[in-house]
Amino acid sequence: MHKVLKYLYKDKVFVIAFIFAVISMFIVKPSSAYLDYINFKVLIIMLTLMLAVAGVYETHFFDYVATKLVIKFRSIKWIGLVIILVTFFLGMLLTNDAVLLTLVPFTIFITKHTKQEKYTVIIIILQTIAANMGSALTPMGDPQNIYLYAFYDIPFNDFLAVTIPISIMGFFLVSGTAMLKIPNNQCELNLKAPDVDWKRLGLYGIILLNALLSVLRIVPEWYTLYVTLILGLIYGRHLFKRVDYTLLLTFTSFFIFTGNLSQMSFIVDSIGAFLNTRTSVFFSGLVTSQFISNVPAAVLLSTFTAPIHWPALLQGVNIGAMGTIISSLASLITFKYIVRDFPKEMKRYLLTYSLLSVIFIIIISTVVLLLPY
Repeated sequence: MHKVLKYLYKDKVFVIAFIFAVISMFIVKPSSAYLDYINFKVLIIMLTLMLAVAGVYETHFFDYVATKLVIKFRSIKWIGLVIILVTFFLGMLLTNDAVLLTLVPFTIFITKHTKQEKYTVIIIILQTIAANMGSALTPMGDPQNIYLYAFYDIPFNDFLAVTIPISIMGFFLVSGTAMLKIPNNQCELNLKAPDVDWKRLGLYGIILLNALLSVLRIVPEWYTLYVTLILGLIYGRHLFKRVDYTLLLTFTSFFIFTGNLSQMSFIVDSIGAFLNTRTSVFFSGLVTSQFISNVPAAVLLSTFTAPIHWPALLQGVNIGAMGTIISSLASLITFKYIVRDFPKEMKRYLLTYSLLSVIFIIIISTVVLLLPY
């Protein structure tokens, strides 16, 4: 019981989602209609992506790519910039949290190895923002993107047209800030790229491709599930231990809660009356993300947001990934590394991250809202 309580304490969002789901079940009687609430496609794609990324992580491919790129440089400015941009681009395909789990420890190792630890904080902050802004571009880059892409049945080209301004602005902002804030200090970097298990990488690449084909609606999600389970159980049973089942249960709880809310006409009418313009939907996604993080914000607000306003909601929750430390899972991941490895830098990290986030949010939001859908 102690272990269970400790586990639940670490995943407060799941606990809150579960409690709200249970409360809503007293208002809307459980029935077979509950199955219609659950977006199985989202859960299948997320399960497949988590399994594939966990496998790719084990092959040391991320470390290999990062090492091959940074060993060409002899300045912490360019090493830091390369790490930040690798994080930005990998986040488009492999989800932001998975990339950060690999590249943040790599950053800490590199800065300690080159005796440039005092620049670790700014590099990690820009990595976090880069991961969020890069992953904002594609449906598979973030859990909220996977969900909204499926929920509104968004055409792929339309999705990119809406998110590309966010990623382009994010690219220039993090790159420019890195060039300004990281000095051109020379340093020695004697590294050897790790060996990659190319056979395993190819196998996990098939599972990853399987997920991407489902995201692009080329293959049905149930086919994706069958292929994932067969390949996973035969070649990577241990990877199932690496899947974040709590996140899947969090989504399921929110599906039940928001599904029950959708049956309460007075709530739908009152909130829907507020979320009736592009601006109101955009800022609702942005602000709500600051308090409950952008994934549950996307699930909750989509219940009351008309299909015509999906672009505003998509943009709001993706820009809302910046801001408070709980606005996205990526922010929490990097903050945990700071707490563990640089506890004395916590205050500076929070202040700098918050300041840059506010500046970036204002700039990107202004540009996005000035553009048409």
